[in-house]
Amino acid sequence: MKKPKAPRVPVLENAFEVNLPKLLRAVKASGRPEVVLVDGGEHTVAVLSETRLAVHLGGRVWMADIVAVPCLGGRLRPLLKCSRAHEGNFQSLYFRAGELACRHCHALRYRSNLAAGAVERARIAKSRLMSEVGGKPGEGIPARPAGAWRKRYNKKLRRLAELSSIHAEAIFGSAKISDRHKAELLTYQAEYYAS
Repeated sequence: MKKPKAPRVPVLENAFEVNLPKLLRAVKASGRPEVVLVDGGEHTVAVLSETRLAVHLGGRVWMADIVAVPCLGGRLRPLLKCSRAHEGNFQSLYFRAGELACRHCHALRYRSNLAAGAVERARIAKSRLMSEVGGKPGEGIPARPAGAWRKRYNKKLRRLAELSSIHAEAIFGSAKISDRHKAELLTYQAEYYAS
């Protein structure tokens, strides 16, 4: 008899994020209180004032208060107050299931927290790093994009080699495979510099 499937745990990466520091930087750069938010394939408009944030999501306007929290050195840090009535100010609020609230109210978890072990976390980190480099998981490593810093790109390639070796050791159970995989990455790197 088959086991019933466990209910899916909602992950943070699948919710629409409204991040206040990003909004403040965008407002400062544009000089206008209206900002277009883009998260994945979704677009929306946010309007920022000194004490409130208005976001149009899911066919209605959501309001969130902006609270100034004192920090070290006498500075004030602006944070968003969750729309649900509880103690807590947050840097980001998330739109999910027709409601704008904090990640605790939505019971959102980070995908890496749901990983079963080190190998699964390495696989997740490897796919994220691969997309940062400009490739797709399961494909080869693309050439360094124009404008990318060489040192930073090489650092990412080395980290990618480490993560690949962890993943390959778990799959094949052999250090020889991981050494070969590292050698392939280093060979690619050497060929890139030669051209």
